[in-house]
Amino acid sequence: MSQLPRVSEILRATGLGPDLSMVPAVLLEVARRRGSAVHAAVEGLVYRYDVETPPEAAPYVDAFKKFLVDSTFEPIAAEILVIHPSWRYQGHPDVIGFLSGHRGILDVKTGASDGAAYQVAAYVDAWSAQRPTEPATWGAILHLRDDGTYRFDEIDLARSLETFRAAVLVYHAQTARRAISINEWREIAA
Repeated sequence: MSQLPRVSEILRATGLGPDLSMVPAVLLEVARRRGSAVHAAVEGLVYRYDVETPPEAAPYVDAFKKFLVDSTFEPIAAEILVIHPSWRYQGHPDVIGFLSGHRGILDVKTGASDGAAYQVAAYVDAWSAQRPTEPATWGAILHLRDDGTYRFDEIDLARSLETFRAAVLVYHAQTARRAISINEWREIAA
């Protein structure tokens, strides 16, 4: 099952992910490094181990810590593999945990969040398909800011999942079409 496409790959291929084409490469690299550092620190907080956080990531990590205190969110796992066997995709949700006694999935963002609702819905669906006796019942985007604050946005799971599943169908149809075209060209060239 390791050949399954990632959620982010599906969103990018179908035009539902963030369009970063106008962002200079140097800025994208700075944002990527910051995001990686923040995600590593969040994972460390979830599993209770120390991670050295660079100064540029510290305010975002502080925002996550503030969210934990303010919300009483109880994280139970981070960055684990989820696979949806029927819809044929995989991904790594940022954080799984409980809020007010209900299991859900939290996507942590330090920058652009276009397509994040579809991403979270896909993770919730895959988690729940793999663990039918332990389903996730909500999904949210946690926007961490450089001033140490955050914004919590719960998503409309049904609506976002409907769009993501349409994207999965399109993605797999495009992939099958490309495979057929390559094989046809090989036959012609032979």
